Amino acid sequence: MEKSKILQVRRATQTTRAALRPARGADAQLDHLEHMIRSLALSGDSKPLAHLDHAYWKRRLSALGDESDLVATQRARVLRLLDRLEQNQATGSAKAAA
Repeated sequence: MEKSKILQVRRATQTTRAALRPARGADAQLDHLEHMIRSLALSGDSKPLAHLDHAYWKRRLSALGDESDLVATQRARVLRLLDRLEQNQATGSAKAAA
């Protein structure tokens, strides 16, 4: 690869990172999302939050990952929350089928 192409890739990466929100601001959002998703999973009753379904929480987590320059531990938290949502959705589907 030519040096100019390498520099262009580096500049694009730096520009992309500069456009992302800093990781330090993501912790508060992750704390909130963890609390809400845990509450949803424990309650088993999604009626009070019917408009905030699993798709909504997945969008929120995806947006956080796309808009913030997350560090490894934050990315791991996002992945754990996505797993919890999938488990909760599978459990809810099984209960509805029964």
